[in-house]
Amino acid sequence: MISKPVILLVDDDSDTRILVRDAILSARQDVEVREVSSAPEGIAYLDHCGQGGSVPRPDMIYLDIEMFGHSGLSVLHVVKNRPHLRGIPVVMLTGVDDDDQKRKAAQIGANSYILKPLSPMEMLKAVRTATEYWLNLHQLCRT
Repeated sequence: MISKPVILLVDDDSDTRILVRDAILSARQDVEVREVSSAPEGIAYLDHCGQGGSVPRPDMIYLDIEMFGHSGLSVLHVVKNRPHLRGIPVVMLTGVDDDDQKRKAAQIGANSYILKPLSPMEMLKAVRTATEYWLNLHQLCRT
């Protein structure tokens, strides 16, 4: 039996998490969305996932870059430097249009970079599109 895909959402803003979760579920209802509200919580989740872990390995990650106290880039670094996590698509979310930040995220291994649009409808559309791509069109290697 194939389990449903798991998406990890790491964002310190509860309103953004609600909006992103709703967009994910509007794109695909057969997913499980796991949420954490900080970079350290995201790293702790990743420390406990996978074979023999207490939480399921995500098939995709939405990751805010600018969170209180820690950068989401630290979570990205963990994902892309651990062999059992490296293949997970990571979509960076940020409200800051900064080329240096985009470059750094790409160098670490981010798969996509979405600027948080000003309107909730634009955000829903962007997340729906990314979710559909990474879970429906892109061929994931599930381990």
